[in-house]
Amino acid sequence: MVTAMNQLTIAVLLDTEFEYGVGVLEGVRDFGRHRPAWRVLPVAHTQEPLLGRLARTGELKGLVGTVVSDRWIESRFPDTLPLVNTSNLSQVTRVCSVVPDDAAVGRLVARHFCDLGCARAAVIAERATYCSQLRREGFLAYMREQGVPVAEPAGGESFRLESGWQAWVSGLRQETAVFCTGDHLARRFWEVCKGVDPSPLPLLGVLAGAGDSLADRVVSGLDLTSVVLPARAVGWRAAARLARLLEGGREVVREAVPPAELVVRGSTARYASPDEVVARAMGLSLQALAENLGVDEVARRVGVSRRTLESRFRAAFGHGPAEAFRLRRLVLAKRLLAETELTVAEVSARVGGGSVQTFTTLFRRRAGRTPADFRRASRSAVATQPPI
Repeated sequence: MVTAMNQLTIAVLLDTEFEYGVGVLEGVRDFGRHRPAWRVLPVAHTQEPLLGRLARTGELKGLVGTVVSDRWIESRFPDTLPLVNTSNLSQVTRVCSVVPDDAAVGRLVARHFCDLGCARAAVIAERATYCSQLRREGFLAYMREQGVPVAEPAGGESFRLESGWQAWVSGLRQETAVFCTGDHLARRFWEVCKGVDPSPLPLLGVLAGAGDSLADRVVSGLDLTSVVLPARAVGWRAAARLARLLEGGREVVREAVPPAELVVRGSTARYASPDEVVARAMGLSLQALAENLGVDEVARRVGVSRRTLESRFRAAFGHGPAEAFRLRRLVLAKRLLAETELTVAEVSARVGGGSVQTFTTLFRRRAGRTPADFRRASRSAVATQPPI
């Protein structure tokens, strides 16, 4: 029986990005359900002095959340307080960190742009934020591998970035794919773009962000493609790491959790093709893979007849739209099986594969092995690669 005497107060310091902070909190609570003695206490950044008081009185037994810096930790908490950082706000080395793999976030967006056939790209990042720089580096590295040139605006402090954007946007070439390393940057950038051109997406080509912020989408009015950060998984793993510290562990480790997914919305619902019908149809299919839209429905939404859609696709790819859509679903399914922990049923749902049995049959027909066998082979190949 848990009493007030043996209860452990575990604080979760919420991130300034509210949705991410709530996701981390939910992950900690998921883990805490198996620890009856844990009392999980959410604390907003505006309540930071409360943490100091709890730490000084000894009531606070552990802390999970966004750490500003090593110096910030030293100035507020005793060395004996078990603490796990959950954000790449800065390079934290003093305590354990369980954080999103922000370099992988950048790579995921870059790969999406390449899947769309984008030949030119741009990236906008904040210099002062470590996660922003990691996402930028991941994006640039992938684009270099693919030979895609990437433009960047002149640097500066984050709150003054807009001062140089207008002239830079005016000089961008048509059909440039732009990655903003945070949805808040995408929202601010979008406002600048609208000042240059009332309908800027045809100018930009595509635009994507990171963080999947509902607030930024609502405020901007932009149907923004964005990477979902693995907040809940970060929270669970951070709580597990904290439990080890509470049991006497002393090792300072860093865990990077892969991003959850990239949600394709209207801002990237466009494929790089000189044929406008093909560009819109492919963009629509990528946006709605889980719906598994039929060729007739895609043709209707694009505003052409099925016959026209078929002939345009055969001219562009050498095969019809149904085959093009199947290939895209297969590529995404392979990626999810190789790079995520989603179950086969969840992967099937993401790509519009129907029941597990149907998806397995179709996948084996196309890939030559079952989804489970493909996943095992992919993991085995990665495990046997020599370290870099």
